[in-house]
Amino acid sequence: MTKSFMFLSLMVLWAGSALAQGSGATSSSQSVRPIGVVTKLQAGSFTLRTDAGPDLLVVLGDAVSFVRVPPGATNLNASTKIAMSDISSGDRVLVRGRVSEDQKSIVATSVIVMTKSDLAGAREAERLDWQRRSISGTVQAVNPDTREITVMARAAPTPPKSTHPVIIALGANAVLLRYAPDSVRFSDAKPSSFEQIKVGDQMRALGTKSDDGSRFTAEKLVSGSFRNLGATVVSVDAQSGAIAVKDLASGQPILVRTNADSKLHRLSPALARLLATLNAGGTPAGKSGSEPGNESLDVQQMLERAPAQDLAELKPGDPLIVVSTEGAKPSEVMAIDILTGVEPILAARPKGSNQVMVGPWSLGMNAGEGGP
Repeated sequence: MTKSFMFLSLMVLWAGSALAQGSGATSSSQSVRPIGVVTKLQAGSFTLRTDAGPDLLVVLGDAVSFVRVPPGATNLNASTKIAMSDISSGDRVLVRGRVSEDQKSIVATSVIVMTKSDLAGAREAERLDWQRRSISGTVQAVNPDTREITVMARAAPTPPKSTHPVIIALGANAVLLRYAPDSVRFSDAKPSSFEQIKVGDQMRALGTKSDDGSRFTAEKLVSGSFRNLGATVVSVDAQSGAIAVKDLASGQPILVRTNADSKLHRLSPALARLLATLNAGGTPAGKSGSEPGNESLDVQQMLERAPAQDLAELKPGDPLIVVSTEGAKPSEVMAIDILTGVEPILAARPKGSNQVMVGPWSLGMNAGEGGP
């Protein structure tokens, strides 16, 4: 798990910490609570790269207190006192103190630290927990009365076309997150609400399933709206990482933006034919959904293993499939995956359908930080 859930835990922790220590200064005294990552240490101070963006010089007086807390803590009960010398570059900290007039420095009264090594260990443990106790699928129904969500979930380790409905209920104090518009990074996911979840969303939840697998109680849940766009290249600006395309479904122009997390892959003819068969609602030649050996059919892994391609290699007229988030502007998308060599897939769309499918999309699996 990336820093999003850790960040939420830190915010809860800070609320308890502030209450425990007293409110101290009023708003007119410019008391602030910056949070971020330590980037530079020097005698009597350190530089904090805040989550809001700007760097902040944290000045440490003789009376400042330092405590170390484990990731996920919601109070200071498990904290231990440390010294300034115990803080390292890469640690995440919360600082309380008085900010300067120019908002570039703060004289700290207390510093709460989650060490880089503690966070790395917690993230790895949570990543493994998501592997063991998560479920993913496409939202088929949302029941606002019972606050339950029905998803079509993949019945691992069976093939991608083998899915079954699962009703997801929210556990007590369940954490809900949603991918931000135009972002492919899981760490950019924002706190969400049940009301934001809608039919067609992709969802992944961590929790406990019932014995028969028909129900699931979620402790944490991340959702998002994604697009599979079939298009042809109009022009490429490799320097800015942008591709002007024509949407094959609507005929409208779309601007596809890319960043360091976006992936461009060229499909082999064999993989393209396989995905075309799945797109048309069939099964690979010689395989049935229940036939032994078909359980190894993992579309996501196949896509990730396809050869990488450079953006500058694209030419006007090239057909593409673009997997993206739902952007703030309908005419622009931020690409997660861009696939070339897709002619068989586009040709195999069901008659009368504008949908382009490349298999089940795994939330966060290609979002730059490994996702949940």
